[in-house]
Amino acid sequence: MFENVAEHLDEAVRLSERCPEKYQILCFQALIKVLAQSGALPSQTGNSVGYPAVCNGAGQSDGGNERSPVSANGSYNDNSPARQEAGERGIIFLHQYQIPGPSISRVYHLNGDSYRIIVKDLKEKTNSKKQVKLALLLGVGGLLVGGQPVFSKERLIEVCREYGAYDAPNFASHMKKQRDMFIAQGNDWSLTVPAQQRAAEAIKELAS
Repeated sequence: MFENVAEHLDEAVRLSERCPEKYQILCFQALIKVLAQSGALPSQTGNSVGYPAVCNGAGQSDGGNERSPVSANGSYNDNSPARQEAGERGIIFLHQYQIPGPSISRVYHLNGDSYRIIVKDLKEKTNSKKQVKLALLLGVGGLLVGGQPVFSKERLIEVCREYGAYDAPNFASHMKKQRDMFIAQGNDWSLTVPAQQRAAEAIKELAS
């Protein structure tokens, strides 16, 4: 379970902070790899993101002991660079904003390359604020399982309906008012860096 990763993730964060600042990311990646190879991280799970092999200092994947991420059916069979990069970006996001594993598991159900928002109470009163918070959560969900903080208009409409927050006449205007957080990409939206920070704060709030 993702919760089992939390203690190891926190330990890796703590140890990497002892490294010089410009090497902290590389130190963190190396520590995660050591934990994975020692069996500290679970090899498969129904509610977690697979942790890929990390890169060495030259930016290349280490051979021989390389682990592939967890596929949708829970087995190690995806060695694609894109899937590995997705896992690394998710780890970096969690590390950057100090989000513990249990917080993620209270807000999302993560299963291989898919996710679902499971929090019951969004802690918002208006439909517009609920929509914005759901958009932030969807963006992080895309980042965790796909490496990109992107979500589709259809997916947002779907979850807004699930939470009773779909306001059809004002749906588009709610997003346009948040130009600093959401960038339109065809039929999709992408989270800006400030939006990712807001999303991290929202996850911590909802998981508390």
